[in-house]
Amino acid sequence: MKIKKLAIAVMLSTVFTGYSMATEVDLYKSENWKKQFPEQYTTWAETEETTPESGKLDDFLASNPNLVSAWAGYGFAKDYNRARGHQFAMTDIIKTLRTGHPVVGHDGKVVGEAMPANCWSCKTPDIARMYDKVGEANFSDNSWSTWGHEMSNSIGCADCHELGSDEIRISRPYAARAMKSIGKDFSKQTQTMQASQTCAQCHIEYYFEGSDSKKVRYPWDHWVPGVKTDYKEVVNYTGTDGLYQGFAAEAKLAYYDQRNFKDWTNAISGVPSLKAQHPEYENMLDRTEHAMDNHLEFGCTTCHMPKATNKAGAKYSNHKVTFDAEQLPESCLSCHEGADFEEIFDERKAEIKKLRFTADGTDPRLTEAHFKAQAIWSANGIKGLEAGKSIGEAKGNYEAALKAGTPLAAEMDSLLTKIRHGQWFWDSATASHGIHAHNPTEAVRLLKKSNSILDEAIAEADLLLTKYAPNYVYDGSKYDTKAKVQPLAGLNFEAMKTSKDNFIEKRVEKEWPVDLK
Repeated sequence: MKIKKLAIAVMLSTVFTGYSMATEVDLYKSENWKKQFPEQYTTWAETEETTPESGKLDDFLASNPNLVSAWAGYGFAKDYNRARGHQFAMTDIIKTLRTGHPVVGHDGKVVGEAMPANCWSCKTPDIARMYDKVGEANFSDNSWSTWGHEMSNSIGCADCHELGSDEIRISRPYAARAMKSIGKDFSKQTQTMQASQTCAQCHIEYYFEGSDSKKVRYPWDHWVPGVKTDYKEVVNYTGTDGLYQGFAAEAKLAYYDQRNFKDWTNAISGVPSLKAQHPEYENMLDRTEHAMDNHLEFGCTTCHMPKATNKAGAKYSNHKVTFDAEQLPESCLSCHEGADFEEIFDERKAEIKKLRFTADGTDPRLTEAHFKAQAIWSANGIKGLEAGKSIGEAKGNYEAALKAGTPLAAEMDSLLTKIRHGQWFWDSATASHGIHAHNPTEAVRLLKKSNSILDEAIAEADLLLTKYAPNYVYDGSKYDTKAKVQPLAGLNFEAMKTSKDNFIEKRVEKEWPVDLK
């Protein structure tokens, strides 16, 4: 039998439950909000329709194998699919190869663990319940599967609302701390901004620092209210365009660089890498506060949760969380024709794809940069995956070589830093869902900047190859499919899939309360 999760006991009246007496109701389960908020619940349930047309997972690694080399040694190189509706959040994090296949060995110890506990943060309201139950630090300072038996509810009502109420809230304490630290205290914001901040609990760039019980951090919560923090001096930047302030990708990169922070070491090249998450909040806010100061106030919910009218004539917010131009508020449609949006978005997407996928685009040249860096290491006797080393051994060899203080270390540090920066600006644009709609100008700027940095990186790599491996010839056709690149990144897809299936059968289906979709 599955372990039954301890429900949060909330004493509710007949008004909410429809029962004749007060009872205990788990309000982290969205189904228990249906009686009081029927339209909101019905549209929330429709997020199950927000999925690729085929109804199946859309494998981005198969359609763009450059992602495998960019993320080699990191979970995303194993598995990365198109985002689906909120209903699938729990299913997708459990089934993804990124979370590993943690099983309990004969000695009682868990093996195959791949990710920290905070990877539940954006997938379930149960994390807020667990923070209350065991403490944020205690929850965070564990591995992902530690709390699997407590997780049953996909993204829903309790993520953004006070329990049993339509009053919105920030349920993640790290998000509340970050907003307050930059002078955007939730309680002092407009209703529109408060709604956007609830989205920003997940749709935002974040990292796990590690020194603070692995709590979630945002790379801009260093701001001091009322003080304009500027990182341009860190990088000796003399411009006056504000690129090293606030939410800008440059400011976040400077923040990480100043702290020598990395999410992982690329297993192919040895680059101390950063993984941008999904900075939709920053993109949306930068656009509205800087580029469009005189625009009507709008936020995430304006477009993704527009007002609708029920049969009784009462208005409610549509909780399907998608985009339909024809459903925009009248204040928007008075200036914008709904039918024009599709054409506009297609044009924007085409420009972004051109910067990414042409022969001299960002994506194929990231692959080129990583494999050329590997060739330079190899020519100098630093053994990596190409020499049969494991992912861990390859990373360790590169990290040790960079610390050796040799002329090669200095040369590679210069090259790898350029690749790190080029990949960060690329990822800051491409990991942001819907950036073609939210902030297309920023997407183009970031990709052009990334391409410029990669120009320098590849030129530098070519000089080092001439010096150390003059007979080396880069052949992009070796890396043009997922099936080709994953083994070169130290991965065995079929073995990972078999192990994942075993994990789901032996642990999830027997011990965890979640119902997989």
